[in-house]
Amino acid sequence: MPKELTRLVLPRPVLRRLETAGVYCQTWVTAERKSREGCWVLRGVESGGSTKEIGRYISFFSPDGARLAWLQKLDRIGPNGVHATVVASEMTSVEMARIEQTYQLLIAYHRLGKSSGGKKPRVESRVLFRGIDGQLPEELLTQGLAPEFFTWSGEVRPVPDKFSEAVKLVTAAVACVNCRHCHGLIEKPLARGRRA
Repeated sequence: MPKELTRLVLPRPVLRRLETAGVYCQTWVTAERKSREGCWVLRGVESGGSTKEIGRYISFFSPDGARLAWLQKLDRIGPNGVHATVVASEMTSVEMARIEQTYQLLIAYHRLGKSSGGKKPRVESRVLFRGIDGQLPEELLTQGLAPEFFTWSGEVRPVPDKFSEAVKLVTAAVACVNCRHCHGLIEKPLARGRRA
């Protein structure tokens, strides 16, 4: 049985249209070594944005759906690209693509595989939810809602409850025209007793 893809697979015309519109979304998760600590972590990049007609976005959350703090916020001259990086031992990606009022959604869990002999571990990923051709009218988007997805038989296919807020954040992001800021990752809180 072929391995299930843990990213959205978009048709070439959609990818070309995103590229032409200047919407850049880095959807992969990598294993990176922390030299000082001698351990491995996962690295993800919150990225994406939209035009009025089309958008794509990815952000990262904890396995329970809570927001993660960015390692580094990245400012760019152009919009709709890289916004921040995050490192963690495990994470959940929420990736979404939009054409007008139709949405594709993928929620995937990522963790490090076993490492033997100091070799780079594999990133193990599995799909938690895949939503195809979800709908969200513009008036409901402005109310902060998320798209509704259906089974082939027409029944509502709900997003897992623990990810509902994460999906709402990424829904806003995939419709954020000329996006220049983070929607999912947050600034790391200052340690107690430390001044800004």
